[in-house]
Amino acid sequence: MEIKTKFRVGDSVWTIRECKAVCFKIGCIIYDGAVYYGETRYSTMNEQLCFATKEDLLAYISADGNENM
Repeated sequence: MEIKTKFRVGDSVWTIRECKAVCFKIGCIIYDGAVYYGETRYSTMNEQLCFATKEDLLAYISADGNENM
């Protein structure tokens, strides 16, 4: 089985953590039916909530919810 991900270990991505936009460097990728990225395996975020740029994250936040991911 081949699992494809949007990002690789070592990439920096943007997400929301504790109500703030934050950038983190991917240290691990976990697959458990869905793909999760994390700095460590104890702090992971679903792939759908990780973005390549801060502008992409802001566009997601400001969208009206009708866009397909």
